[in-house]
Amino acid sequence: MSIRFIARWFPRPERKQEFLGVVAKLGAAFPPEVAAGIALLDPSFNRAGEFVVIEVWKGEALLNQLRESALFHDAIRAMTACCSRAPEVEILNPIGGDGSVFERYPAGRAAARCYPDTGATTVTCR
Repeated sequence: MSIRFIARWFPRPERKQEFLGVVAKLGAAFPPEVAAGIALLDPSFNRAGEFVVIEVWKGEALLNQLRESALFHDAIRAMTACCSRAPEVEILNPIGGDGSVFERYPAGRAAARCYPDTGATTVTCR
């Protein structure tokens, strides 16, 4: 089953380059089988300086494989350390979807389901 979401990060201007370096390192280290599971990965900055990534994964199992890796956990912690607040993840239900994705990823603080706990902050799913 595919999974779609928008991740919002809030890098501090003075740490923007460090943040982007961590993002680049993470992206370059995706195992080939995980990278093959990406249908869309579109990182951008909005007007407010937020780093917004639209992600569509062909299968949730491949995303979960990435989420379980030490590389991912280390990258999320390093990215969060560069930010003024914890990231937010907006889960999306495709047109024609049954809405079960919202049961798997309920709204609220859900670090364990979206991203690893970073210690001082947790991810908000909406």
